[in-house]
Amino acid sequence: MDTGARTDSPGLVVAKGILRYGGHALREQLTRRRATRLTDVPVRTREVTREWLTAVLCGEHVGAAVESYGLEDVSNGTSSRWRATVTYNDAGRDAGLPTALFAKTSRSWTQRLLLGMADVLTGEPGFYTHLRPRLEIEAPHGYHGAVDPASGRSIALMEDIVATRGATFCTPQTPISLEEMKGLLADMAVWHGRYWNDVELDHHSFLRKTPETFIGNLAKFAGLEKRGMVGVQRAKAVIPDAVLPLYEDLYRALWRSLELAGQGPLTLLHGDSHIGNVYKTRSGRLGFGDWQVVMRGSWAYDVSYIIATGLAVEDRRAWERDLLAFYLERLGAAGGAAPDFEAAWLAYRRQMLWSYFGWLLSIGRSAIQPKFQPDAISLGILERASNAILDLDTLGAVNSSKPA
Repeated sequence: MDTGARTDSPGLVVAKGILRYGGHALREQLTRRRATRLTDVPVRTREVTREWLTAVLCGEHVGAAVESYGLEDVSNGTSSRWRATVTYNDAGRDAGLPTALFAKTSRSWTQRLLLGMADVLTGEPGFYTHLRPRLEIEAPHGYHGAVDPASGRSIALMEDIVATRGATFCTPQTPISLEEMKGLLADMAVWHGRYWNDVELDHHSFLRKTPETFIGNLAKFAGLEKRGMVGVQRAKAVIPDAVLPLYEDLYRALWRSLELAGQGPLTLLHGDSHIGNVYKTRSGRLGFGDWQVVMRGSWAYDVSYIIATGLAVEDRRAWERDLLAFYLERLGAAGGAAPDFEAAWLAYRRQMLWSYFGWLLSIGRSAIQPKFQPDAISLGILERASNAILDLDTLGAVNSSKPA
């Protein structure tokens, strides 16, 4: 039906985004601003000042102030990352203010374009400000978050878990034991149960998206269908022969699975719960970092993503039923209305597709897209995800008429 409403084509939306974010980024290079006030949003280490650090870290502690600091650029990908080491005056030290910090910012126009088009600029600042303090889980603590919607500048300032907890991040090459995966699922059950059908989810704008709306935005910007086909060609050596010719059927099924991920009882989702966002502390505990894609949706979206990407193929085949039963038990204990096992098993099988297409996009990226992850990680995850789709007959599960 033609309602008379006009919507811009994806290409025009991207072009407008390039002009908008590119223009701001260029002006910033010319003006070389520095952050001094609480409301400022520094995205480069050269923009940080002692005054700004004092404003964001010491505001609730009378007399506390930052005396000195050191900054170190770390990496660039979907965001720019840097570390800060901070020292305080006596009042700041007495208050126990954090000294080892880690920042994620949107420095480049390509980062702003990706994060802005995908509507995740506000995710991590919102999570660390409003939700993390209420969760007893293994995750970094947050200290400050801010976004300038007009320019796309954003920053999330959090605990540097490498310094404070001896954290190392995992890859598909990191062996994950049954007990370690249970630990990750136990934490997942905590945040799913805490926010199960919670009206608070309606009160935060950064949680308005579901998997379907998030990936829909990303697909328009990144050209998911085309880039995914490129990804298949680049990754075909690790994808089972039986999966390779199913691309079009699987792509159609992806959108039905994402529709299902926004139905039923909704809860807080990490939204990007793959193994590359998992870290291990010096004490051996595993936790999730990178909360940029927080959203609302079905528990199965998070659970399928970590099991599919976190376990070697043979381990997943051997453990996944027991792991799902374990998760459901913990979900019930945490306040969620856990479904019966057969309904949960169907939901789990249906949510395997993004773990495949998301990483086809990563390795099939175009020249204007940031490099999300090294190719070795993409290939490792694609081998696992494509085997899971085949083993679990995900295509049949999605096309089944059984209720979600």
